[in-house]
Amino acid sequence: MSRSLRPFLLSALVCVLGMLAGCGDGFDSNPGIPVEPKPKPGACAVDQDCPDPALFFCNTAQSRCEPACRTRADCGSSRRNEYALLMCDTPMGCECDMNRCVAALCSADADCEVDEVCRDGACVAPPASVLAASCQVTPDVVIGRPGTSVVFSVWVRDAAGRPVVPRDGIAWEARAPMVKGGGSGARVALSLGEPGVDREAVTVRVGSAVCSANVTVLSPEVPAGGIRVLVVDELTGRSLPLTTVAISNEKGEVLDTALTGLDGAAWVPASGTVGVTAFHPDFGYLTLARHDVEEGRDLRLALRRNPLDLSGGLQVDFVEPRVATPPPSTTQSRLRLGLTGLSVPGLFSEVSTETLLGFEREVEVDAGGTRRLSLPSGTALWVEGAVAPRASAPGVAGVCDLSLSGVLEPELSIAMGACGTRSAWAVTGGLPVEELPLNAFDLGMDPLLLLGRLLVLSPDFHSAVVRDASFRLVPTPGLVEGAPRPDAVTYPENVSLDFEGVRLAFPFAVRVPALPRYRGAYLDRAYVLSTVAAPGRGLVPLGLGAAANVAPADPNTDADSRLGQPGVMSVRMAPAHHGLEGQPYRLLMGASSRAARDDASAGVATSLVVADLAGPLFDPSGEHPVQTSSGFLPIPEDVRYNFDGAVEAQELGPRELRGEVEGPATLIRVVFTNRLGRRWTVLVSPDDLGDGVRVPRAPMGTEDRTFFGDHQGSRSLLRTEVLQVTGRDSRDGLGPSRLASADGPGLDHVGDLTRAASSLDVGRPEVAWLYPELEGQRLSRGSAVRVRVTGFRLGTSAGADGRVRIVVRGDAKGCEEVLVSDTATSPTSGEVELRLPASCSGLGVSLIASLEDPEGRLLRPAVSALRGVDIP
Repeated sequence: MSRSLRPFLLSALVCVLGMLAGCGDGFDSNPGIPVEPKPKPGACAVDQDCPDPALFFCNTAQSRCEPACRTRADCGSSRRNEYALLMCDTPMGCECDMNRCVAALCSADADCEVDEVCRDGACVAPPASVLAASCQVTPDVVIGRPGTSVVFSVWVRDAAGRPVVPRDGIAWEARAPMVKGGGSGARVALSLGEPGVDREAVTVRVGSAVCSANVTVLSPEVPAGGIRVLVVDELTGRSLPLTTVAISNEKGEVLDTALTGLDGAAWVPASGTVGVTAFHPDFGYLTLARHDVEEGRDLRLALRRNPLDLSGGLQVDFVEPRVATPPPSTTQSRLRLGLTGLSVPGLFSEVSTETLLGFEREVEVDAGGTRRLSLPSGTALWVEGAVAPRASAPGVAGVCDLSLSGVLEPELSIAMGACGTRSAWAVTGGLPVEELPLNAFDLGMDPLLLLGRLLVLSPDFHSAVVRDASFRLVPTPGLVEGAPRPDAVTYPENVSLDFEGVRLAFPFAVRVPALPRYRGAYLDRAYVLSTVAAPGRGLVPLGLGAAANVAPADPNTDADSRLGQPGVMSVRMAPAHHGLEGQPYRLLMGASSRAARDDASAGVATSLVVADLAGPLFDPSGEHPVQTSSGFLPIPEDVRYNFDGAVEAQELGPRELRGEVEGPATLIRVVFTNRLGRRWTVLVSPDDLGDGVRVPRAPMGTEDRTFFGDHQGSRSLLRTEVLQVTGRDSRDGLGPSRLASADGPGLDHVGDLTRAASSLDVGRPEVAWLYPELEGQRLSRGSAVRVRVTGFRLGTSAGADGRVRIVVRGDAKGCEEVLVSDTATSPTSGEVELRLPASCSGLGVSLIASLEDPEGRLLRPAVSALRGVDIP
């Protein structure tokens, strides 16, 4: 399993473009503009061949004149006169986008007339509530205590299953004493009332459609002498019975345990300051470190299902628009791109690396000759005129209903993690290969960077969404054998996405906060992902922007070629559409370091800022860049953990976690991951992390996920995340105990409440043999041997992890010398070379390469590699 969040997921997209740079001419870059203005312009070779070079430009790829502009006024009929454009003769009019007249889109109802609403980017009459044939409340299951406020939302569909977003006619009702309040609209906040259970405690009526939510309210009374812990599934809200809840002391010793009942709750004796851990084999473990029982005796822990235990998703078909056959002079190869995925619920870091855009696979593209290319399964690339290949989008488990084929008992499927419902999304477009900025490959062929630049330079990319996309999940092949293969799963469900859906019609600028450093160097890549937050579905991408930080490498991103301001980035996005209208927009500003690519000892460093966006802007010149009040958090480089449970190491006690973090962090998440992708997350406050906390020992019969799970008993992968989590008031910082409190905002809402996050994925230290290559290989005396060391910083100075040593064991002579190196001959690969003594010889001897700390003590658990050789 990769320890990186794969910032190179789009590698196929850009690498392919470079390979196909000679495959043909560009695309029709203005498919939506009429080709018959009055009078009709003729063929052209240069702009001067057009009727008026101020109003037209020559599309040399198509050899035809197309409407041009410098300002919005150039698109109006008063300026164009006999060359007026019908699409611009509407209330919305046209915008001048990249010197082309394109129809303007709305992004909210406020952009339209009083009697209209904005749907799919156009102002239309409000859909009548009588169109509603079915609906779904989210959350559909709620468990809490009296007084807790819960925000309910409703998704509406028509008789054909298409999304409907009515403006009026939505009425909420509390039908049981467990809930108080009512209201109207697509979203309502209600309070939990009296203890009890009711399957229809909350109902909503939209036209003739009625749907409800199941509500369980626990007693507010918690017996003295202990704490009550409620454990739920983070993504479904369902209770998790038979979860082991363990109470540990400050030394990590387990004091008491209890199993949750059918309602997901357990009472456990506890007093003073304790650690509270929930263990469930099908879910990630969760530890709340150093919780003061007197400050909260009623807790709610939300667990996330193991990401690689079950696999599933959707096959995606791209539906091409019907276009007329181009003139004979323009019949040239054209490249089409579709990039797709499923919405991401909660924190991005909780999703496995393979779930973002799919798994790498080889495909053939017939363009100027057949080429075999490696593409993520969420990417489709084909030549216009050919059949668009299918893409696939992996997803994570959630909820479903009887509308999903093969589901007979929805609650059983949900409890097993065998189904999910997300929003399928895609970014599509035609790519003019000859116009690609090929010099951008000099920056290291970073595909995410290049895609972000391509999007903002063209008005011809589109967004497509299927809001309610359900799928099934099955046990992952190879899991029992210890080598899960989620890429081997075939997805039976499929969705169709329009190749040309809603245009990414809103170019604007974002002022990127000062970039943080990792290992003394500023992060060198930044991106902005524009999304819409869909309740119960997750974040749905609607656009992208990207920039480098190399010229110079300083706190600001490099100046955009169009905007000319360091630290200001161009972004292009579509409005919320296809049933997502009315949901909040959100910007994710991310920064990353390529240090892990250049240094085998480096970890994967990323930082993220989250900003609410009132709505998309049309601001191509960047006169009013979007700004955020939050800044990037520093990379958590100074966080250490002693994996040994018996002895002290490097001033850390057994199983002790300690570190210093800077900035306005409120929550630290330390995540251990074993070889099956199963996690153990420890939540701790910044102050407690500075003092040091002990990770509790796993109870008898429970897998200890701080270890990798191999036969060597080696350490697991390790990632540290630093988060700034706030309440409605941005000054109200939320720490782990407040988030876990039964009357608090909830750990299942951390993704919505996070304003900034920073992480360092250090993986785990490993050593592997390069030479000798084979077991039993024959070596000459005095041979040089080579090993590869990764995830381990060689050296003895401050900040270094230690050295590599090689010893010879067995029936050998003259081999008593211990070979030690604290320097890699190749930092990029982590290759280390040492030379055996000329006097060393023996048959059937063993070469043992191990890692040691700066004081010369072997790491515990041991990190070593064995190779048997003959040295005659």
